[in-house]
Amino acid sequence: MGSQTLQILRQGVWASVTGGWYYDPDQNTFVNALHLYIWLFLLCFPFTLYMALPPTMVIVGIYCGVIAAMFLLLKTVNYRLHHALDEGEVVEHQAKENQIRRGGTEGANDGSATRREDSNGPGLADEL
Repeated sequence: MGSQTLQILRQGVWASVTGGWYYDPDQNTFVNALHLYIWLFLLCFPFTLYMALPPTMVIVGIYCGVIAAMFLLLKTVNYRLHHALDEGEVVEHQAKENQIRRGGTEGANDGSATRREDSNGPGLADEL
């Protein structure tokens, strides 16, 4: 109970106070540092522009362009990493439920195809 309360305080309250960033002990140091620096950039960049430059539409355009480029870069890297590393782990909940409904293991190796869901969505696969 105490660790759950601490986790809620760390992930909920601290993240709300800081604008969404918190230290995640389940991630490695690189990921936490990257998230911290991205968060600091998104927090400090508008303040820096406001304090250093006069408020004109050109500055607003530069700000929007930089944020859009950063968003596009992060989304592209995220897509590429998911596309390269996603192995489509099979979740066999439906196949197991169908075997239980059929009464055990009968028909388990009859070569018929069943619907399976993986991380990319539902698809057909041969039963094992």
